[in-house]
Amino acid sequence: MDRLLFVDDEPFVLKALKRTFELEGYEVVTATRPAEALEILAGGNQFVVIGSDYRMPEMDGAQFLQRAREITPQSYRLLISAVEEFQAAVDSVNRGEIFRFIPKPWNHGDLLQIVRSAVDEYHLRRNYQEMTTLLHSKNAALESLNLSLERRVHERTRNLIDGLVAALDQRGSEKTHSRKVAAWSLRLGQQMGIDKEALATIEQAALIHDVGKIGIPDGILGKRTKLTPEEWEQMKRHPELGYRLLAGIPYLEGARKIVIQHHERWDGKGYPFGFSGDQIHPGARILHVAEAYEAITNPRAFRDPRSPESARAEVLRCGGTQFDPAVTDAFAAIPLEEWDAVGGHAVPAPGTAELTLAEIRSQVLSAA
Repeated sequence: MDRLLFVDDEPFVLKALKRTFELEGYEVVTATRPAEALEILAGGNQFVVIGSDYRMPEMDGAQFLQRAREITPQSYRLLISAVEEFQAAVDSVNRGEIFRFIPKPWNHGDLLQIVRSAVDEYHLRRNYQEMTTLLHSKNAALESLNLSLERRVHERTRNLIDGLVAALDQRGSEKTHSRKVAAWSLRLGQQMGIDKEALATIEQAALIHDVGKIGIPDGILGKRTKLTPEEWEQMKRHPELGYRLLAGIPYLEGARKIVIQHHERWDGKGYPFGFSGDQIHPGARILHVAEAYEAITNPRAFRDPRSPESARAEVLRCGGTQFDPAVTDAFAAIPLEEWDAVGGHAVPAPGTAELTLAEIRSQVLSAA
């Protein structure tokens, strides 16, 4: 039941108000002095509407309602005033302290309508506040759920990538190729100032860049001599095969675009599209350098590995033709003391340890 509080120093006025609104289904509390009414409010009693006569001893009605507002700001306040107090009532309303003023003598129907309007607005505002609070709560819960889902998607992505890398390791002669390429791609991306989100996508692509080789016959993939022109044409299909294999996996879509372009050359002589320059995805340009360096420094069936120094010189020589010169510049800028740690080409010195891909990823992403 909605509760109303009326304050007036004339008991017969309070009696009339109480009778009128109790017949309308309201609970009515009355007080003959502002101090008495403030004591009622201070006791924690909640009222939908507080109505007060303007002219009273101790303090006038406007002052009382201002005090009442401090105690119970959610209540709607009405000021009852005689005609000669009209301007003071208007000033109180304009200050935003009073919902409406009621002139004396009041019209019974108008009085009922004003109170009903105040009660209706009170409930509308309360409902709005409750809905807003509920919405904020639901939004917070939704944000928490989204974070949980993102973590699960990230975990599943890592598991899928790990599975694909393991499958590639089983078929390839170089068991850590993809991980080394990923380590170099991360370090190059960081050297170039790539943001964290893009770095994560480049790492994904680097780990699965050769996934299309799953579709290449074992006789070609494991051949210990140089490929024939026909076999080479089949081998060159692996970027497209990888692109198709990764279709339908939304959280690998960014990596997928890099995978299909990782053998494109800066001068347009690469494959499968013959893209050149800025047509090539930035991540693919980084990956191309990382893979080339890693391939040159590791043994293949038909050639011996080259030293890191020789491989570095070869990569830099091909800047502007095979490779994006901005990437080779970044490659050259990586301090030499980091090379063994990133690529794992030397036995660690006493008291040191070779960095794992996880450690490189952690350091690079925290620095980005």
